[in-house]
Amino acid sequence: MFVPVFIYLISFPLYAEDLEEKSAELDSVRHQIEDVKTSMEKARLETDALQTELKKNETSAGNITLNIREIERQIQQRNERLNQLNDRKSVRERALVKQKQALSQQIRSAYMVGKNDYMKLLLNQEDPARVGRALAYYDYHNQARAQQINSVNTEIETITQLENTIKRENDALFKLKKNQLAKEREISQSRRERENILAKLLNELEKQGLELQALQQQEQETKNLLEKLTEEQARDDRGSVAFFEDIPPFNSLKGKLDWPIKGKILTRYGSRKQGGKLKWQGVVINAELGVDVQAVSGGQVVFADWFRNLGLLIIIDHGDGYMSLYGYNQSLLKKTGDWVLPGEIISLAGDSGGQLRSGVYFEIRNNGSPVNPARWCRN
Repeated sequence: MFVPVFIYLISFPLYAEDLEEKSAELDSVRHQIEDVKTSMEKARLETDALQTELKKNETSAGNITLNIREIERQIQQRNERLNQLNDRKSVRERALVKQKQALSQQIRSAYMVGKNDYMKLLLNQEDPARVGRALAYYDYHNQARAQQINSVNTEIETITQLENTIKRENDALFKLKKNQLAKEREISQSRRERENILAKLLNELEKQGLELQALQQQEQETKNLLEKLTEEQARDDRGSVAFFEDIPPFNSLKGKLDWPIKGKILTRYGSRKQGGKLKWQGVVINAELGVDVQAVSGGQVVFADWFRNLGLLIIIDHGDGYMSLYGYNQSLLKKTGDWVLPGEIISLAGDSGGQLRSGVYFEIRNNGSPVNPARWCRN
């Protein structure tokens, strides 16, 4: 009986040590899990903060771009007006030269006539009244000609003043444009820096297996937005179809629509996203920054704002449950509630939403479900 008891007494400390070791390992694993959770939560918070900064930054940059376009339009208008004034001034200056030449000739003729009549009056005793009438006649025409010259001179002075005014306005506009361009470069640099940080964070999230979750969250947020917009439009009695009675129903335009922009399709509908577990619900079309984006059909803008990962986004309701989405824009030219016609310019292509290259993200949805844009747009 002594031996088993001895073995038991020896094995018990060994078992206790093993249990203590396993318990320590478990505590270590738990601490590691907590550290990972903390790291993941920190990454999420940093990503959300950067998304907020990105929204503010890209929205400001888009507004600056629109301001610059408006300044350029005003400069063009004033340059056209200035050219018209210069043409008008040239015409009046040529008329002035002719008037001066005619007046000079008339004065010379009047002088000669007046001199001859005076000599005739002295030598031939001509009727003084006839000579006086002749001189009065020439004097009347001279005064009329002088009035015309004064009128032309006054008009040229007015034109010159207008020219100076327009030049001053143009100088002010050019200075404003210069300031706006400098600010745009500053914001663009800041946006690029934030995008680089965002790319690093997303890369870190991918390593920790959170990229799929972020993509799923984006799709759910997009779905929620569209459901909300659909409900709001259902409550609106106006309806885009009633407004555009001369435009065929959207469901009759399958295969007849123009693409919102000309360019190479970078990602196709239904292709796998990074990670391979989710599919693209629209297409990405390659485009340079600032290129015009057109509405594929008529309808009402129901959303025009910044949206996570899609950047500056426009959504158009075409009636009968059909909507089109245009994302990644640099600037939005329409606002919520606006009505648009087919082919009307609604935005400028860009890289908002943290994209690494410029383009346009385009979707067509029917009752909230995505459909293949290639089946609706002309090849």
